Amino acid sequence: MEITRRTDYAVRIMRCVAEYGVESPVSVRAISEADNVPYQFARRISYDLAGAGLIKVTRGARGGAMLAKPAEKITLYDIVKVGQGDPICSRCSLAEQWCEHENECMVRDAWKKLDKIVSDYLKSVKLTSLVPKRSKSKSAAAKPTTKKAAAKPAAKPAAKKKPAAKVPAKSKARK
Repeated sequence: MEITRRTDYAVRIMRCVAEYGVESPVSVRAISEADNVPYQFARRISYDLAGAGLIKVTRGARGGAMLAKPAEKITLYDIVKVGQGDPICSRCSLAEQWCEHENECMVRDAWKKLDKIVSDYLKSVKLTSLVPKRSKSKSAAAKPTTKKAAAKPAAKPAAKKKPAAKVPAKSKARK
C-alpha cells in the first residue's frame, strides 16, 4: 500500500487542526502555510475531511477548521480513508472478480490478511499520538497565522480624519 500525497496532506491538516483548532478555528490558509500544503489542495481536502465528519469548516474572516469530535476518537484509518479510500495492498483482495485466477489463486488470502493487519494498525493510531503535548497557554500563543498577518506592523494610533470634500455634481447642460 502506498500513501498518496493527498493522504499525506490530509494527515498533516488533521494534525495541525488537532494541535491548534480545538478551542477556536484555525484558518485553512494558516494550516497550508504552516505545513507546506498548497492552499487550493488544503481547501479541497478540508472540505472532504468535513464531509467525513472529522472537522467542521466555517467560512468568513473568523472562519477556519476545528475538530468535529475529540482527537482521541479519530484514527489514522479515518483520515487515510478520506484521502484515498480503504487501505488495500492488492486490488484482488477488494474486488471478487478482479482477477481471472481468483478460484485457484494461492496469494489472495495472504493479501487479505495483510490488508487486515494494515487496517487494524491504522485503526490503533489515534490522532492524539500525532500531536505534541502542549500546555493550553502555549497552544494559543503558538497558533499558526498567515504570512500576511505575521508581517503586519503594529497598528499606528488613528489620526483624525478630515471630512471628505464634497464633489459638486456635474450639471447636465444642453447643447
